[in-house]
Amino acid sequence: MPCVILSGGIGKRMGGFKQDLPFLDSTLANFQAKRLRESFENVYFSAKIPIKNAFGVDTILDCDCAFKKDSTAPIFGLFSALKNLQSDIFVLSIDAPFFSCESVLNIIESDFKDKSVFAKNIKIHPLLGIYRFDVLDFIQAQIERQNYKLMDLLGIIEAEFVEIAVDQTQNLNTQQDYKEACKLIKG
Repeated sequence: MPCVILSGGIGKRMGGFKQDLPFLDSTLANFQAKRLRESFENVYFSAKIPIKNAFGVDTILDCDCAFKKDSTAPIFGLFSALKNLQSDIFVLSIDAPFFSCESVLNIIESDFKDKSVFAKNIKIHPLLGIYRFDVLDFIQAQIERQNYKLMDLLGIIEAEFVEIAVDQTQNLNTQQDYKEACKLIKG
């Protein structure tokens, strides 16, 4: 199963593209690409423009031209990834650097083999988990209805959930989140 790092957002609250943030001795894109290549044979970015990285990870360009121009909603990246790869995909948001390889395995090896499966703790995380290829038509229909909410999609596809520790699902949405993550990662 390929892994797709969703990277199509513009980072309004962060003040710029998250993939370019300095992280450890490189960028957040390089950090994610390197560590996910250890768990997945095929890793891709999904974004509106190619993501520069030192690991040769290709970018699947978000194809929203037939739907809503200039949207950065993650549903467009999911649609493009599933349509291009024609397989189930594991997705992880670029801004979730603490989601461990162990958590990835917990989701992949869950008992829900024929369903889309996502991380859950105090909330549900639709950008951390498995989208089965058979949900592509549901995604397309939701986009055509101009409903870009992933939580609505998860209700339609009857998703399942695996309990994951809260610290694994921390997102870097603001400069404060980023500063705290840098302190934690340098430890």
